Amino acid sequence: MIQSRLAAPLPCWALAGRFFALALVAGLTLLSLNGCVSSDGGALSWGGGSIQELHLLVLPVTLKSSQAGATDGFAVRVFASDRRRSKGIPIRGGTLEILGYEGSPYETDPRTMTPAQVWSYPAASLPPFAIATSLGTGYDLTLPWQGPRPTNSRLTLVVRHTPASGSALLSAPSVIPNGLK
Repeated sequence: MIQSRLAAPLPCWALAGRFFALALVAGLTLLSLNGCVSSDGGALSWGGGSIQELHLLVLPVTLKSSQAGATDGFAVRVFASDRRRSKGIPIRGGTLEILGYEGSPYETDPRTMTPAQVWSYPAASLPPFAIATSLGTGYDLTLPWQGPRPTNSRLTLVVRHTPASGSALLSAPSVIPNGLK
């Protein structure tokens, strides 16, 4: 005589656990397929990448010079990126500028105010400052403050990239304490 072995019914908690695991896998799969899609309007293209965002990392202290006649300043790291890669890309054209304003973004609008200081770097002069990091290609820049010392308690730095043709692109503002007073 042949006996059949039927599986015993699973308890409801085991079914719920399997359902939860299946729902979790399906949800993670859908999230991994989610992405941002946008046009390239305003992108600056130079065979190999287009700059669509600028990122400014600022050392939050003033660099004090111990040499006579040398000026104090700031150290910054700049990254340019596009929407296709998660890492910084080289800047191959145009001009990179760091704009220094007295005050905070609530007191200063970089689009309408005149900066107190501008540090300008044509793309051809950037390679000596390039660094390769886990975040991609970036640029380490030391910015000496020239001229009269700012009197406000805070300074705002903004990066601007101006291509040979097209509109300029600005980074988010970075506010630092004014150690130059």
